[in-house]
Amino acid sequence: MLIAVYNRTVAHSSEAAPIPDPESVQARWVLGGVDPEELVRWALEQGLSGIALQQIAGLSKPTKAGLANLPERAFAELGLKPIDNERAVDILLASSEPTTCVAISSVLTTFPDFSGRWRQHIQCWGGNPAGAYNDMARFVHFVVDDLYENGNIERVRDAFLLMERLAAADEQDTRDLIGFGFFETLQNVSSWKSYGSKPFEQFLGPVSELLWREIQRMWVGKTSLADVIRTEREDPQ
Repeated sequence: MLIAVYNRTVAHSSEAAPIPDPESVQARWVLGGVDPEELVRWALEQGLSGIALQQIAGLSKPTKAGLANLPERAFAELGLKPIDNERAVDILLASSEPTTCVAISSVLTTFPDFSGRWRQHIQCWGGNPAGAYNDMARFVHFVVDDLYENGNIERVRDAFLLMERLAAADEQDTRDLIGFGFFETLQNVSSWKSYGSKPFEQFLGPVSELLWREIQRMWVGKTSLADVIRTEREDPQ
């Protein structure tokens, strides 16, 4: 099962993000999530007018250095003002971007105090979708580093209650995300801490505990993800 989940995660993370409008293009460009060739394709597909846009559209195999200030001029021709990273993230969030799954949307709704790390996450991925497993890993660090280590036990409990509700749903993709995206990542992250993963077991609900124990069983005698995948290939049962 882990092999399929791992392959699906890699494929999901590498999907190209849609570029719906000039404002989103500008935001992703500022954050580094749009490469020069993508910017040229966008300019050609949009058929937009403007001297700078025409110059961009006429380039072959452009580089960021070669574009110089053409993108900024092109955005200005479209009536867009210069923006910084913070404003770029604001623009994407206002248009419900980058897209993510229902489980992560529930996390964002339930934990408004996660917004700081989420904004950093958006910047790290250039405003493009990072994939649900990368999104969930960011939440795990929030739970461990920001909540648990600061003694906010009730909010840690809230996080585990949310994971329990999501894991109890009939959607297999969601269960996989909670199991491998949240619990496995949390076990790995906490393994580097002095307290380990044991303190988090008090927060497990019945469904969560099954997933937790399954992951522990998978890692017995293993030291890396490669070991886990190799064992699963040798014994798919």
